[in-house]
Amino acid sequence: MTSREEALKALSEETFDLLIIGGGITGMATAREGAGRGLKVALVEAHDYASGTSSRSTKLIHGGIRYLKDRQFRLVKETVSERMALLEGAPHLVRPLWFLFPVYRGDPDPLPLLWLGMWLYDRYAGKKLGTLRHRRLGAKQAVMKEPLLRSQDLLGAGLYMDAVTDDGRLTVTVMKDARRRGAKVVNRAPVVGFIKEEGKIRGAVVEDALSGEKIPVKAGVVLNASGPWADEVRRLDEEGAEPLLLLAKGIHLAVPYEKLPLRQAVVMRGKDGRIMFAIPRLDYTYAGTTDTPYEGDLRTLRATGEEVAYVLEAMGRMFPEANVGPGDVVSTWAGVRPLVAPKEGVPADAVSRDYQLFKSPSGLVTVGGGKLTAHQAMARHIVSDLFPATRRSPLQGAPLPGGDRLPAKGDQELWGKEHHLPLLWVEKLVWHFGGEVPDVLAFLPKEGEAEERVAEAVTRFSLKKEDAFTVEDVLARRFPMALFSQDQGRGMAEKVAQVLAEERTLSQKEKAELIDGYGRYVKAMEAWREEV
Repeated sequence: MTSREEALKALSEETFDLLIIGGGITGMATAREGAGRGLKVALVEAHDYASGTSSRSTKLIHGGIRYLKDRQFRLVKETVSERMALLEGAPHLVRPLWFLFPVYRGDPDPLPLLWLGMWLYDRYAGKKLGTLRHRRLGAKQAVMKEPLLRSQDLLGAGLYMDAVTDDGRLTVTVMKDARRRGAKVVNRAPVVGFIKEEGKIRGAVVEDALSGEKIPVKAGVVLNASGPWADEVRRLDEEGAEPLLLLAKGIHLAVPYEKLPLRQAVVMRGKDGRIMFAIPRLDYTYAGTTDTPYEGDLRTLRATGEEVAYVLEAMGRMFPEANVGPGDVVSTWAGVRPLVAPKEGVPADAVSRDYQLFKSPSGLVTVGGGKLTAHQAMARHIVSDLFPATRRSPLQGAPLPGGDRLPAKGDQELWGKEHHLPLLWVEKLVWHFGGEVPDVLAFLPKEGEAEERVAEAVTRFSLKKEDAFTVEDVLARRFPMALFSQDQGRGMAEKVAQVLAEERTLSQKEKAELIDGYGRYVKAMEAWREEV
């Protein structure tokens, strides 16, 4: 019996202290925290873990230096502290990276203000930051640090440390730790209604999308952590409930690293002054994000030609000699942030990223807002708010699966020789699985092309250990070649589908649907090209 099957069985038999709706980073971290405090916790996700916002971000673990300008000091202090904790607890998934913040004549933020903000940023990080403290750079020093940078009208720059991650992979890893601590976690299990007694919620009815079975799940507290879908879930409780959220859309694009070989991440601005980032990541560089209100169908969310052109224009202004154009883009992704709706007239990029809890008359608790970086702190606050008796036993300092040891370069070279894999493939495995790489390599076939062998190993591991059931699950969230390969993972898709079909004893028709489903995913990713 798989972990998912065990969890489904428990859902129908047990009564839980806390039932969480939503398998993004907020819900998953809360499940981990609650289980770590000894609560009986269940979590259900309608689709795949991290399939919404939590795999579609800028993939940063950062304090949000730009929020200092808006005087969100408490938020920045908390997120900087959480960044440091994640660098220790998940070194395989959260990696330090230097960020260069250039200032040009006419920019809204003068150099002295930037330098003051970086000083405060480092102070919040404390002694753990060590030698990774900010530096002030003149214009010539900035260009020496990043030769591709536009030098015209450059006044100077700041260099500061933040961190990068793989957001979908991080969420899945938190899921595994939540499950390890006793939480019953199930994906592809949407909530279709609530169980009420005398007008108060006492659980929910969950449908197993793989079998069609409807399961009543009893719980003392139900937390709606479904991100952009939170208002939709609220309407299962209160038909016609007024929306709590403002959905803010952001898109990103990736280009081959050789096209934009940055030495560190670079802060850049859109033509309207919005701050974005260009970030090197192994053999690719990606850039984003936009920030615009979104009111469309979440199921058809994608980057548009206008949005891609906006990011490319900023890249062209910042790195004119690189000459990056539409033909260089290998992938795009789009997500929406579930921000708490502000007062009328506040623009999307000025809305606070902090979280808030809301409770309906029937007792449904909904969380809105929040940041990927602060997911652990947010989970501690939520569990303490909902279960005050557990406040003295927060979960702290525990490494995530694969984070107990970061494989050294020597380990990677040895694995490459032993398994006849190019070093780049080993590096990609380490980037996503850290200390769990030997467990993945245990599924690696001895014969065949490297790409197909890696695809098979990752798929078997992801299905058996991480509840991956479709090609998209594997190639978009467990090992995201959909975003970081020249062919958007198409070269791996057939092998992934073959392995999934074999492991799940699917028919040829069902296998073909797995491939077709991935084809639709890639087609939506590429749709912007018809609009440029």
